[in-house]
Amino acid sequence: MSNIDKIAKINLENKPYVKPVSNVDIGFYNLDNGTAKLQFVITRDGFPMQMGPVNVAGYLWLKSTNGSMSGQLDLEIIDGLNGVVGVTIPNWFLVGATDTDVEGQIILSVNKNTDIATLGEFGFRVKDALPNQIKGEIKVQYFRMFDDMKQALEDRVHDFETRFDNLDELIGNIETTASNGINQINNTVSSAETSITDIKTQANSEIENASNQAITDVNTAKDSAISTMNSKVDESVNTVSTTSSGAIEHVDGKILEFNTHIEENTFVQPTDLDNKLNDLQWQKYKLTNDNGESITLTSPVDLKDPIYLSGLKPGSYYADGPTNSPNGASGFLTILERVTIKVIYFQPYNQDRLFVNRFYNEWLGWKEITITQTDTGWIPFQLINGALSNTAYKGELDGGFDCAYRTITNGTETKKILRINGTNLVQNQVIAQLPSGFVKTAQTFPLRVPLKYSGAYLVIRPSGEVRFYINGDASAWSPSDYAYGQCEWID
Repeated sequence: MSNIDKIAKINLENKPYVKPVSNVDIGFYNLDNGTAKLQFVITRDGFPMQMGPVNVAGYLWLKSTNGSMSGQLDLEIIDGLNGVVGVTIPNWFLVGATDTDVEGQIILSVNKNTDIATLGEFGFRVKDALPNQIKGEIKVQYFRMFDDMKQALEDRVHDFETRFDNLDELIGNIETTASNGINQINNTVSSAETSITDIKTQANSEIENASNQAITDVNTAKDSAISTMNSKVDESVNTVSTTSSGAIEHVDGKILEFNTHIEENTFVQPTDLDNKLNDLQWQKYKLTNDNGESITLTSPVDLKDPIYLSGLKPGSYYADGPTNSPNGASGFLTILERVTIKVIYFQPYNQDRLFVNRFYNEWLGWKEITITQTDTGWIPFQLINGALSNTAYKGELDGGFDCAYRTITNGTETKKILRINGTNLVQNQVIAQLPSGFVKTAQTFPLRVPLKYSGAYLVIRPSGEVRFYINGDASAWSPSDYAYGQCEWID
């Protein structure tokens, strides 16, 4: 839809009463191309008619007072829940119906049925747009303006032709000027070459003098540096010799002192060291590697072999590529043990799952102890085939629920819940379409209805179809009677 669309809205009632043509003061112009739109709000008994492409089709016919006909125009369903349909009037019809009054009428048909309903007539007017009404004298002025422009262009072309006649004289002047310029350039180049040669000779002389001076300075600095370095080397050798002698004497003294302590047995004996370590309060069993990582179990690792499991010591391990893994993957093992009781926990490295295997006289086998729960929450939906949704128990103190469904999964158990609240229901009517597979097997549940009836119930099938049935005699059932209830089951 464009933001320049001209939308006219008309209310039509689906009733068996003949009314005069409804003139709603609507007007379009014959230049409204693709923007002249009509929208109709169709009601029945004061309520919007619910329409959808699967159950209702609509058509519009237009007729001008000059005899022009639109033919059948298909209606577009804009808001099926509120009975709003629309159509764009073709521009060719607006042109053919210029300065006339137009009458229109809507026809509704039921899909897969021969039922047809013709609604009341309405009217509007088509006017001629101002650009189509330009007078003859204005058109003459435009023609005269174009003639003036043509004469000006012809004068301009003549001026260019006159200028080109003098082109030969202009070329001769240019050649003379170019020859003079070339002579001046040659003279300037000769003078510049002479100056450059003089400058080059002077520069070579200055460079040679500077080079000889630099060589002399370098040689002088080299001789001075060698002399200074020899003096520092002699001084350093004397210092190292003195320091080395003192270090040797100090080390010899410490060795003599160490040997004396060995002979006198003043060091701690091995048995005393063991006793002191055993008296310390610290963990004396290694549960992990020194860096804290789990100990890796190398192949072959069989997590269902009772002999292999019984041989594992308490600690934290990582089973890399085990056979008979509880979930078929690598993972972490935590082993706890007390006398004749042992418990092993296994957690896959790539899943949020936990398994346990216990030993008491015998291994009891792997069992998953994780519990996962999901909940979709309430998913609302609308009743179909003319049924009105969410109409019962809506008083200030009632707090009635709306039509919705929900799935709650707890481990391996799946719970389904369905809520129905509606009116304008019909016996054996499909009132809702749930997702296919929402129920695995057909389900049926009672519903709350007015007390004057024997009751009503729903039938829900695996295709997602939900049908409404009335117990007993359904002849007195009226569109204002309601059905309300919540259904729950375990799949």
